[in-house]
Amino acid sequence: MRKPMALSNWKMAMTIAESLTFVREFRALAGDLVHEVDVVICPPFTALYPVAQALSGSPIMLGGQNVSADDDPARTGQISAALLADAGCQWVMLGHWEVRRHFGDTDETVNRKVHRVLAAGLRPILLVGEARDARESFQSALDAQLTRAVDGCDASQVATMAFVYEPEWTIGVAEPAPPKRVAAGCGFIREWIGEHFGPPVAQAVRIIYGGSVTPMHAEALLASPEVDGLGATRKGRRAETFVQIVRRIAEAKAGR
Repeated sequence: MRKPMALSNWKMAMTIAESLTFVREFRALAGDLVHEVDVVICPPFTALYPVAQALSGSPIMLGGQNVSADDDPARTGQISAALLADAGCQWVMLGHWEVRRHFGDTDETVNRKVHRVLAAGLRPILLVGEARDARESFQSALDAQLTRAVDGCDASQVATMAFVYEPEWTIGVAEPAPPKRVAAGCGFIREWIGEHFGPPVAQAVRIIYGGSVTPMHAEALLASPEVDGLGATRKGRRAETFVQIVRRIAEAKAGR
């Protein structure tokens, strides 16, 4: 049985003080939920190390929001996989639509980042999903993204990853994708992994949904067995609401 997963991406919000307050409040409110659900928090880079210290002794894990595709230290304004590991990260988000649109990431760039992250001993959280103009052809869009993003990876490496189905058209809107589309998207990703890396890998990998997730929508989004959890942004920056999302995940997936 796959352990469910909850992801919180804070983007460019949260000062160090706000981040530490969140950790303190979330740990107090979540209680044993953090043993039933793998929780990954992705603060801004400035807060990574202090949050890592605040999470010491907790099963809550730390993730970076992005990473450089290069390991040459002469990259002003970038952060390497080695530096993320040094700050205390275990996971790194790769392929988010905002990074693609604002910083020019391509599937090939994401692939280079995947290999940098793996080489540093970190685990990729690979975000895939159709663009706004490919809403009706999501299967072919996912096939193309996955094929290029994990090129050169073997089954043992893919087994360490987590995947997030997050269509571009669900980011920053009032409601998430319809549950049927979420189930279809996550199901396609799992089927694709099974075809390319084998059924055991496909059954082991966590595939979650992200994109305008709220506690109100969580139960419906989690109804499919293909969906192993949820990723939140706006609702993931308040301890109370993120605990509600984690609790919905535990209720739906951990038999709580």
